[in-house]
Amino acid sequence: MREAAGVDGRAPAPRQALVTRSDRIGYIAAWDEQRRLADLVRAGECPTVIWLLEHDPVYTYGRHGTRDDLFVDDDALAALGAMCLASDRGGQMTWHGPGQVTGYVIMDLRRGPGVRRFVEALVDAMTDACHACGVPGAASDHERMGTYVDGRKIGSVGIRVAEGVSTHGLGLNVDPDPAWSARMSACGAPDVPATSIAAEEGTADRAMVEQALATALAARLHLVPTESPRLLG
Repeated sequence: MREAAGVDGRAPAPRQALVTRSDRIGYIAAWDEQRRLADLVRAGECPTVIWLLEHDPVYTYGRHGTRDDLFVDDDALAALGAMCLASDRGGQMTWHGPGQVTGYVIMDLRRGPGVRRFVEALVDAMTDACHACGVPGAASDHERMGTYVDGRKIGSVGIRVAEGVSTHGLGLNVDPDPAWSARMSACGAPDVPATSIAAEEGTADRAMVEQALATALAARLHLVPTESPRLLG
């Protein structure tokens, strides 16, 4: 496992990180909480935060995306218990919801590793977690900012960096209903099918996936993790 290097090519000094987990939470509530945490990290009042959670069903599209990549209207979404939102992250259309681990990494990138290496570390951490959960064919694609299994997409990355601090992060499919992905053109790539740890016959245990992901993120970003039962209030 290659860690994200510093600007001079050497591994940066380890930094502290809080790892916290949440049950199901709405996208907007989590978005607001990320902004609050980012302000604390930016001010030096909080270490890096790795927040692992599951969202209510939601489609979001980033700054380079379009609502047209979703094939159902708002009324149909409401009937499904879902919604579609424009987000301030990078990237295009994606989905979050039950059966997916969403990971938000709120980190001060002014101290390294730099935006590109940070994104690569998130992608590689998803790949590491897939391997740990019995999907050895998972591979990182840094250009497409995702993890793939024989061309099928199992995990995506989309971030925002404001005043040097990252928000948003990654989504790794554990065992979602594939119908959610079929309703969109994910990341502007209509010919790329979605997959999951369950579909690839891995161990689709949410707690195991979260632990593997937390371990991989800490290693890739050179963090010393401490489990926190709740977010800073």
